[in-house]
Amino acid sequence: MCDCAPQTSDVDEHVLPNSADVVPPGVPVAVPMAVEDGSPGAQGTSGTNADAPGPQPLRPCRPDFRDGCYQITIRPTLGSFQSTVGTLRVDREAPSAGADGVIISGDLYREPTPVAQPVADTPAIPGAAGESVAAAASRADGPSPFLRRRIPIFPRDQYRSYLKGTRLVVPGSTAPGQPCQVTLDVDEFGYTQPSAGSFQGSFPTTPSRSLRFVLKQVPGTVPTPFSSGPRFEGRVLEGGIDRGSVTLSWVSSFLRRAVLEIDTLKGAVAPAPVPNAAGTGTEFFDTVYATARWQLTIDRVEGQTEVPVPTGVDPGACWSPADLHALMSSVRKPGTDLDAEWRTHLVVVPATMGCSRGVMYDQIGVPREGSASFSDDGYPSSNSPNFGTAANQQQRNVPRAYLRSATHEVTHAFNQIHQETETAPDNSIMTTTPSVADVLGGPTTGAPGVFPDQINLGFNTTVRNHLAHMPDPVVRPGGWPFGGWFPAGAPQASDRNLFYPSELEFEVSAETERAPLGAPVTVSWKLTNTSGADLVVPDDLRMEALYTTMSSRDESGEERPVRPFVITCEGAKLAPLEPGGSLEADYRVFWSSDGFPLERPGRHTVTVTVAWSAGGVPVGVTGSCEIWVDRPTSDAENRDAALAMHPDVGKWVVLGGGAYHLEEAVARLRTLDGGGSRSTDADAGERSRVADTFSELELMPDGRTA
Repeated sequence: MCDCAPQTSDVDEHVLPNSADVVPPGVPVAVPMAVEDGSPGAQGTSGTNADAPGPQPLRPCRPDFRDGCYQITIRPTLGSFQSTVGTLRVDREAPSAGADGVIISGDLYREPTPVAQPVADTPAIPGAAGESVAAAASRADGPSPFLRRRIPIFPRDQYRSYLKGTRLVVPGSTAPGQPCQVTLDVDEFGYTQPSAGSFQGSFPTTPSRSLRFVLKQVPGTVPTPFSSGPRFEGRVLEGGIDRGSVTLSWVSSFLRRAVLEIDTLKGAVAPAPVPNAAGTGTEFFDTVYATARWQLTIDRVEGQTEVPVPTGVDPGACWSPADLHALMSSVRKPGTDLDAEWRTHLVVVPATMGCSRGVMYDQIGVPREGSASFSDDGYPSSNSPNFGTAANQQQRNVPRAYLRSATHEVTHAFNQIHQETETAPDNSIMTTTPSVADVLGGPTTGAPGVFPDQINLGFNTTVRNHLAHMPDPVVRPGGWPFGGWFPAGAPQASDRNLFYPSELEFEVSAETERAPLGAPVTVSWKLTNTSGADLVVPDDLRMEALYTTMSSRDESGEERPVRPFVITCEGAKLAPLEPGGSLEADYRVFWSSDGFPLERPGRHTVTVTVAWSAGGVPVGVTGSCEIWVDRPTSDAENRDAALAMHPDVGKWVVLGGGAYHLEEAVARLRTLDGGGSRSTDADAGERSRVADTFSELELMPDGRTA
């Protein structure tokens, strides 16, 4: 849409995003490396042969190993091994790579039958039987090959491994008789697919094997300069042993692609393009993602406007999680296939001031399908004293800040977390809005009034590299649950600095020490400043605000994350807590996208951790409590535990009830209730402790329907 180059001249340093590049825990991610020149005599090479009779003339060798996305195909020498296809990303534009560096990463999938979106190893132009590519391309009535190639998408369940580039040699010249070839070394990390009912698989902590690709540039298969790019063929070596052939075909200057569908409720106003800082063009979702080298397409065909207001919903109030989840489930593109496209969904509703500007849902059908933005929410001065002219204005009236906020929610859907936790607050998309305002106009910057005009519509280096180079399952919609790559249990001393109890006291407790199998249990926590000075801490300790994580460990030692289903975090920030001051929060532990954390009888240790960054230093507090889950003591408890422990009932509980569009949950809970009402009459059937718990928490459905 525009000139997307960052405007950095004459800009104060605090206005720029954080330049730190933090490697995420829990998943392999490629890092910058130098590009080596393999020319004879170049630094790091052995030069010419000393026994040669004289200087040997060199011949030019500049293979076009350009930036962008390549489709990769590996065919093993042994026919018993399955071929793999995927994408390889070559990224010399990464800010952390420097002028002479590069980041290379890739993802491999088992080759489907037929190959998904074949673009590398078959002619791109169809012809008659036996017709050459040249003849097919020359036919006057043939289709134009322009824009034929694009970044391929492969099925999630065929994912095999992640590739991490470790060395790249691109020669500028070669000695006579020597081949002109590119050498690329990669570490391969094999992937274990998730178990049934789960979405998160695993990678090993060390490489499964190390490979070398020895590549020679060959003519491409698409005979036009407009859509073709370089193509390489070569061999795959492991420890010097030939393992098969490899083909790389350049398909795009972007590294990844995705689709954004925007649906707007009647009475709401969707985010719109805004002028860029240079005044030479506009910025919108697609240009923001272009800074991370994503090709984000806005689906203007499927995107709806004037979506009818659901019956019984006040669109100008804060929406209940259940009502918003129902709306998002009903208006997204029917038949969306996340194995064929990376599609995420943004729904825009009016709401009102103080509703957190937007939310992201960890799961509609699968993880991270959609988010929402609230056009009539805005920038209450209670969130920050540094909102400037945007203070107490609705989002629809502050276009630049509104686009930033909506992009923040969309980026949560691609599994990115707050920079207040990962690096430090800065002027970038994944810092919350109040923190951005404080960074721009806070007391330490001496620059009041720059919000919203100097909002940076881009990612910092850490998030940019995560988006570009994290493994596919981690970022693609329908892949890992939100935050699945970030630790949820007690932090290790090497990972995070913990406060002493004499500085910050952190108490964790459960509402009951014993619970029947299949019943929700509320866990609470309290943070108190026990020091003699103000300490900067998160001002919102709810799980939904993302500073707090939780896990549950059973007697076998298996630890399961407990992740929030609804992410409502845009109002949270770091703020001083006075001596003696305290903050509290709680969460109903029952189900998350990782399953049921209390699904086995016996002792469970629930650990709660609050983590943040203090001036770039990772800090936090952690505590735990124990819950004993009883075995069913009657046929009624056994029956009701089976009724309650279903994913749709889990969604009902984490949405706070009222999610009547979840028909399976409604049917099960009405059976659990002994009929169609909350009756406690004897003729309603024997009730169990499970049913009593749901009734006490007001989680039983009434007579309404979806």
